[in-house]
Amino acid sequence: LYSLYAEAEYSICNFKEVGRVTGIIIQHAKSFQDKQRAYAILIKALGVENKLEDAIQLTFSVLSQLDVHLPSTPPDKSVVMNDWMDMTRTLQKVSYDEFLSFREMSDINKIAAMKTLHLLILYTYFSKQEYLPIVIIQSVQLTLQHGVCKESCVALASCSYFLCEFRDFKGAEYIGGLSMGI
Repeated sequence: LYSLYAEAEYSICNFKEVGRVTGIIIQHAKSFQDKQRAYAILIKALGVENKLEDAIQLTFSVLSQLDVHLPSTPPDKSVVMNDWMDMTRTLQKVSYDEFLSFREMSDINKIAAMKTLHLLILYTYFSKQEYLPIVIIQSVQLTLQHGVCKESCVALASCSYFLCEFRDFKGAEYIGGLSMGI
């Protein structure tokens, strides 16, 4: 009931009340699953209020509770580039048919992590771009390891966008096609 109230307050932009109510939910919830909806509402509210640093910090905390760990400081660019190249090579080895036959993600914690990473892609794009490739890599890795979900489409589309930035138009087209196939 409190979560629905927090969502209603979010929808009318009463963010002070959203913060108060989600704080109550998070403080009194018995399990992390009971807190997830409140965290999602609070993260979105922080984003809408343009408190992107706070939204990013909270998403890192939520992801950690979901056993998805991102570095607190961005690793060296060469490490990120190596991870990026490994990820894109892996994706480009998968045929469209193979990718479309991937199982659907069923682990509720991994799905929650993908939803949180989806928000983090947006917020890091606008605020901390040095984290953006790391977030995309993590999202794609979760997709490859645990299956496809709705948020996998955003991860792959973001990957495709970055490949355009690197002038790898053939790779961008292929991975963009995988994204559209979901």
